[in-house]
Amino acid sequence: MLKKWGHFSLWLLVGVVVLFGLVGVGWHNAASHHGNHPERHHFTTASAAQLKAKKIHLTHREKHVAKKYRLNKLQTRTASKIHLTAIGDSVMVDVKPDLKQTFPHSAISGSVGRQFYSLPGIVRQLKASGHLAKYLVINLGTNGPPTKADINSVLKTVGKQRHIFWINTRVPRHWQNTTNRLIKQTAKKHHNVHVVDWYSASKGHVGWFASDRVHVDLTGAVYYTHTLAKEISKDLN
Repeated sequence: MLKKWGHFSLWLLVGVVVLFGLVGVGWHNAASHHGNHPERHHFTTASAAQLKAKKIHLTHREKHVAKKYRLNKLQTRTASKIHLTAIGDSVMVDVKPDLKQTFPHSAISGSVGRQFYSLPGIVRQLKASGHLAKYLVINLGTNGPPTKADINSVLKTVGKQRHIFWINTRVPRHWQNTTNRLIKQTAKKHHNVHVVDWYSASKGHVGWFASDRVHVDLTGAVYYTHTLAKEISKDLN
């Protein structure tokens, strides 16, 4: 009888040890699941943009663009493939060679002294002739602020299927803040309007500008183009 009891006690002891072992594993897994071991959570999911960038093999021309304008692979490829219409004032004239190099499928119109009130007519004419691209870049506001009526006219003509990338302005004139505020308000109300924040990007970089602090020099043109390409890639990818 004692011998049988001894065997029973032994098996009972083994069972208790196994049971506590399983409970311990359960508590360990639960603790890991609830973040008590942060060192186990170093893995992060790559974004769709990062995964897309890994598959990109730049051409020789694109590599040159990426290096000159400080763009990553995805930004460079997006700029290389996109078809856009760009309309602006004398600042657009300054940066046109750089934009053409970065955005080879672009039609660019810059004119000295051009103001926003001329844009509705230009956009209507381009649309009627079939030359208004899906992506529109606007650089207007240097010579005066737009009116809400002209903004609404442009939006109506462009429609909701096209995207507008509106570059805000840095100009030492009293209408600078009014112009930039209207651009920001328009973008908040319309999902297809995107602010290209040149005002913030150029803050503190006096060396990017000519003596009038409005027009850009060669270095400024590079960073102006970088800012636009970066914003377009971010919004479209």
